[in-house]
Amino acid sequence: MMNGYNQIYLSLLPKLSKCDFQEIAERLGFKYISSGKIGIDFLGREYIITPNGVTAADGEPTNVNFRNVLLYYALSAGSGEPKHLFVPLPRLTGMIAGNHTITDKIMNAPLIREFGGNLERLKIAVSVLGGVYEGTVRGSHSWLINVLPKMPVKLIFYEADEEFPADIQIMLDETAPKFMDFECLAFLCGCLVSALVGKK
Repeated sequence: MMNGYNQIYLSLLPKLSKCDFQEIAERLGFKYISSGKIGIDFLGREYIITPNGVTAADGEPTNVNFRNVLLYYALSAGSGEPKHLFVPLPRLTGMIAGNHTITDKIMNAPLIREFGGNLERLKIAVSVLGGVYEGTVRGSHSWLINVLPKMPVKLIFYEADEEFPADIQIMLDETAPKFMDFECLAFLCGCLVSALVGKK
């Protein structure tokens, strides 16, 4: 039985036939290859988008949510440049406070399990994805990751102290909702988590 993520992918595919790929490349930062082909680097891997869908340039299989995010981005009507003002995903959506726990469990908890006790491993994982280390401020370490050309993400590692355990937070640029709706922004964060823990 086809799962919901595959159904989303198949529902988006027909829209590609109506796209002006050169306009998309210029507005959203894709690499323009030809009238029916654009390319993009996404979380350390090159992808190709044509009217037939999204494929990895290396020909290997890829997670459907990675393809969904790239389709949503290619079909986005968004434009402009990021502000480089970063906030947690729930704040972009007006999510009520009680639902922040859900976001933490889905997106932040896997990172804490994987890297909470090992800052050096996190540094290596982020660097593999092209993340730029921004430095340390009062026990927190931050990186800027250009996940997509118009969608930078900030990753912050908070060291454990006498009161609190280590924490890791994903922050999105304030302009992110111009390019993707909430559901897809959640997919985007999930893809980043998967790539960091080596499950692209």
